[in-house]
Amino acid sequence: MAVKINAAETAEKLVALVGGAENVLNAAHCMTRLRFTLKDQTKANLEEIKNIRGVLGVVVAGGQTQIVLGENLLTVYSEVLKQNHFKEEAVIEENLDQPKQKGFKAGLNAVLGYISGCVTPAIPALVAGGMLKVVLLLIGLVSADFAASQANMILGWIANAPFYFLPIFVAYGGTKKLNATPAYAMLVTAALLTPKWAELVAAGDPVAMFGIPVKLVTYSSSLLPALLIALAAAYLERFFNKIIPGIFRSLLVGLLTITVTGILAFTILGPAGSYVGAVISKFFLFVGNTVPWLGVGLLAGCLPWLVMTGMHMALAPFMASNIADIGYDAVIRPAFLLHNMAEGGACIGVGLRAKDPEFKSEAFSIGFGAIVAGVSEPAIYGINLKLKKPMYGVMAGGAAGGIVAGLLGAKAYVMGYSTIMALPIFMDTIFAMAVGIVVCIVVSAAVTYVLGFDQNEAHV
Repeated sequence: MAVKINAAETAEKLVALVGGAENVLNAAHCMTRLRFTLKDQTKANLEEIKNIRGVLGVVVAGGQTQIVLGENLLTVYSEVLKQNHFKEEAVIEENLDQPKQKGFKAGLNAVLGYISGCVTPAIPALVAGGMLKVVLLLIGLVSADFAASQANMILGWIANAPFYFLPIFVAYGGTKKLNATPAYAMLVTAALLTPKWAELVAAGDPVAMFGIPVKLVTYSSSLLPALLIALAAAYLERFFNKIIPGIFRSLLVGLLTITVTGILAFTILGPAGSYVGAVISKFFLFVGNTVPWLGVGLLAGCLPWLVMTGMHMALAPFMASNIADIGYDAVIRPAFLLHNMAEGGACIGVGLRAKDPEFKSEAFSIGFGAIVAGVSEPAIYGINLKLKKPMYGVMAGGAAGGIVAGLLGAKAYVMGYSTIMALPIFMDTIFAMAVGIVVCIVVSAAVTYVLGFDQNEAHV
């Protein structure tokens, strides 16, 4: 939870401590920081600003005084504008303060920045839903009657909603980041989640659009389609705004944007992750069949990125096939479970290193949820991807745990879930999997703790 503050009072104090309204050239914000461009930087009392309740840090960079406010940012920013009659500025990219980068690193940072920006609006819902899933699981373990009740069923729907509808949240975040109209991308993304489409996928009968075959894919909880849809909708909206005369824009821009984006979504953008995932699946299966312990470690180490793009879904049929044909799965289910353990372990490492007490508590809670309930999304998007460096811990922990579990011969004999509670599905190899889990959590937590992260970004 965010620190409760009086936004009006905080805004008044901040403006006074940067030298007053007369010293402010403009006030803007990015995802986490209130940014003042000042006439005279020396008038800003940085130490006093740090002591204001709700302020998580102060940075002077890029010619700006940047005040980290986290979830209180927008309410305080609105008060700053209202109290001082400042003009509202466009949202600033987080990375503009950093030296210009080139090459692969610049491209990677741009991609990660886009993904992070897209997911940010969904993080509070993912955390809340994840915590509710943990609570329901724990109550269900104590009370069999509650586990079988309709109340548990309905609360389960609420808990699962942010995960199922994650693509819509992502589409919103993407178009906001690209300064486009969110409703267009959200509408098209929602179309991928409609019950009728789910029925067509379940039926398995061929589907075509204007003669173009449409791949039957389930899109709930997937990230990549929404990321691509947001990009397409944003650029198509700009294109149509340029070519359509002003008098017709209100009628035609939205119509053409959702129509073209929708066709692209069902024929190309949506299935993209599935096609790439199928190729990646064959690679991991080949490695797993050739050198099983290496296959588990490699897959567990790469799963953070596969999960974020939804490509991991292409592996599920092979897992079911292995269990049905040979009686066990020695690669996919162990790697899936270890990935969740690694996400949780990295959150523990973050919690151990974090200075902000509320963020520390949240990191531990989210880590517990990933390990005990198998709810990895809050850990991925709310902690590890957000802070960037913990992702190295996730990869290292997953790889180490996978190699150990593979060498000891861990095998899943039942489909099960990716949670520590699913250990019994490994039957006579349960010890091998338990050792792999311990190694995974310890390595991911240790690597995360040693590498550290930007404490200014570590806030709730």
